[in-house]
Amino acid sequence: MIKQLKEGQYFGELNHKLSFNGITVTDTEYTHDYVDWHSHENPYFTFLLQGKLIEENKKEKYTLSQGALLFHNWQDFHRNIKPPEFTRGAHIEINRNWAKKLNFDIANIEGSIKVQDSFSKNLVFKILLESKQSDNFNQASIELLLLQLLSRIKESNEKTDRKKPHWFKKLEELIYEYSEERITLEQISNELKLHPVYLSRTFHKFYGKTFGQYCREIRLNKTLNAILTKKHTLTDIAYLMNYYDQSHMILEFKKHLKYTPKEVIKILG
Repeated sequence: MIKQLKEGQYFGELNHKLSFNGITVTDTEYTHDYVDWHSHENPYFTFLLQGKLIEENKKEKYTLSQGALLFHNWQDFHRNIKPPEFTRGAHIEINRNWAKKLNFDIANIEGSIKVQDSFSKNLVFKILLESKQSDNFNQASIELLLLQLLSRIKESNEKTDRKKPHWFKKLEELIYEYSEERITLEQISNELKLHPVYLSRTFHKFYGKTFGQYCREIRLNKTLNAILTKKHTLTDIAYLMNYYDQSHMILEFKKHLKYTPKEVIKILG
């Protein structure tokens, strides 16, 4: 019989847990080399903060590395294999009654989804940062961020029904590859042999944002991941991620996350 985990229950060792109003946010160290087929009582997000993980559901098998984000609905059965290294993940679990009260139908988001969108990943980072604050505002902030995250996942699913141009996959690969450099629209247009005006308009149609906004979101996400690996100094990271200098990186963090890089390290460890 496949095991179903109750609300707030995960395999591993809890580093931190916050539960309120039907939302549970955990920071968990994965200690099991293998976890057999199981499901969860509620839908939830898994965000890999450190290490690697192999996850398999009835349709797909994912090899996950740091920064990977998955959404599981409650009817999804899956199993996990952890390679022999330190692995740490965050979970954001949503009681269906919470979503129902806010007129959000999670049932429309089916099965298991690997979320590639960097903006969604940065929303998860914001939720984790808020979950480790002790004040009168963090719970309301988490609920607003979570609604934004769920809405984005739902919209992304709906957009998959709209056929993207054949060159979009190559475009996303190029942006991710060059996101640590001074990438320009002209540079990408030349690579794809497309007119910059056409590329800009088509890009905004499918992403709902400008080319520059999208590139900055990816850079912020990659910077956060680099900080958590603790392999480089902040000065080196600012250089590697092509900020003008460390002060520029700090300003970007405060603008988008409300925290400096040092504060992020202190909060998330």
